[in-house]
Amino acid sequence: MLAMFLPLFKEVVLAKNLHRKMLEVARNSYPLEGCGILFGHIDNNKAIIRDVIETENSADNPTVRFYIDPELFYTILISAEESGLEFLGIFHSHPTQPNPSNWDLEYMKLHQNVWIIIQSLNREEKKLKMKAFQWYNKKLFDVKLKIT
Repeated sequence: MLAMFLPLFKEVVLAKNLHRKMLEVARNSYPLEGCGILFGHIDNNKAIIRDVIETENSADNPTVRFYIDPELFYTILISAEESGLEFLGIFHSHPTQPNPSNWDLEYMKLHQNVWIIIQSLNREEKKLKMKAFQWYNKKLFDVKLKIT
């Protein structure tokens, strides 16, 4: 189900295999921004990610922003809901630091779910920088990211 009123998450929990999958999207997309959708469950104000779906970045300028086609997003959303998963957020990569751009912030205000940003500049490194955020009550919050 598409959650309309999400809580302020105190933690995002991500399994190692899904973490690796997101890092690969970031590495393989460089120098463009890679992107995808996060699905799972909410448990005690924790976003438990159970699936990560990579999507095509169809932005006009994919080196500085990402855009997920709405029809594709809807198709993926329906499939995930049929599997019993909830839409929890978005992930994408930045060639620079894993902090929200001004464009990201505008969309975070509209979609107050989990946003995970991965730095892809040093894509050869084993571990890339990754941060989770949520816009909530007119403020941007860093959300603890726990890899299990």
